[in-house]
Amino acid sequence: MNPKIAIIVSLLSFPFLAFSVEISSNSVSQAAVETSSCEIQAENGQSGEYSQQQLQTLAKRITVRVIGDNNGGSGTLLAKKDNTYLVITNSHVVRGVNSISLQTSDGKTYSAKIVPKTNFDKFDLALLQFQSNQNYCLPKEVAKSIPDTETPVLAAGYASEKGQIVFRTGTIQQISARPLKEGYQIGYTSDIEQGMSGGTILNSVGELIGINGKSAYPLLNTGYVYPDGSRPTESEIKRMRSVSWGIPVSTVLAQVNTEILTAYSLPLPNIPDENTPKVLTGWLGGLEQKAKQITVRIDSTSGANGSGVIIAKDGDTYTVLTASHVVCEKKEDKQPCGDYKYQILAPDGKQYPVEKSTIKTESGVDLAVVKFTASNQNYQLAILGDYNPSNLGYIFNAGYPKLGNNSPWRFTMGQIFEKEQGLIAILLG
Repeated sequence: MNPKIAIIVSLLSFPFLAFSVEISSNSVSQAAVETSSCEIQAENGQSGEYSQQQLQTLAKRITVRVIGDNNGGSGTLLAKKDNTYLVITNSHVVRGVNSISLQTSDGKTYSAKIVPKTNFDKFDLALLQFQSNQNYCLPKEVAKSIPDTETPVLAAGYASEKGQIVFRTGTIQQISARPLKEGYQIGYTSDIEQGMSGGTILNSVGELIGINGKSAYPLLNTGYVYPDGSRPTESEIKRMRSVSWGIPVSTVLAQVNTEILTAYSLPLPNIPDENTPKVLTGWLGGLEQKAKQITVRIDSTSGANGSGVIIAKDGDTYTVLTASHVVCEKKEDKQPCGDYKYQILAPDGKQYPVEKSTIKTESGVDLAVVKFTASNQNYQLAILGDYNPSNLGYIFNAGYPKLGNNSPWRFTMGQIFEKEQGLIAILLG
């Protein structure tokens, strides 16, 4: 990344806007698979982590082979109600088939059908159902949220070429902040083969975190598209091609009808509140903290608010740069500023009144400066950039948007566009 990183503080008033291993089914203890108890004591009792062989046993128990009349792949046992089992797989595994059969870990074959009304239209997912008096093991636990990067994983599925289940270890390397088209969001280093689609992805403590779907280095790049039709950058696509991609089980839970989740005792997914920002760590977290230390919120007695950035200090008096419309509210351009009072919310949470006489606006530019006095306080000042950011360069935007009755802190990333290009992007939505 370019060493010059621009932080743009929003001045607007709101609202508006691995290594891989392969083990055949014969190498997994049949006694462990066929035991009447589905419980396995984790090898590491303190951390709850299973050995690789234990994970393979867990994965084999819940991974099924999906057989269609003209297609096939793998699936993952998800839940059970009475004698009816639910199996999750990819829609491309069962696309165009006239009949579906499932082969379980004990070698038995069952007729299956697709469960309707699962809201999977835009996702590479399909929910299957079959009936059996046999007591098959289910996932030890179903993850309700998306896993973190660097999480060790074990992927399982029935490889077409070998005709048997294989196991691939790996590590999660990429979590797409914006899920890709069809719900793909987990990028991991396990070497996925044809036929493993729909198979199980477990973490080291045996949780079901997702299902396989796309292998690394495909012939075409058509899968690397966001739901709105936009595409990652060429460098991002190159990075995405280097790993396999799976769909989080939390995405499955988020789409399935809640009545089905309740009936089959499946957990409700942890869907983050859209008003709750993700906690940033590492250098991004450090950058956010720097932005927070120089940003203020400007509240108006009108009920509106905007943001500003501290740019200067003279004794106990601080100068804040903001947008003119934040401190000069009016319905039309030719009208005078409304008779409102303003208050500064400083980075430490303290509040200071703005003296009206200190508000200075500039004709023809949506910029203004205001001043506030803070005795015995030492707020940080922003370092003003003396260069023009380049087109398509990345920036970070900080401020306090008006969201309902609240004005929470926000720190987001964006990209610079030339005026015409930006207008086209907005129009195309």
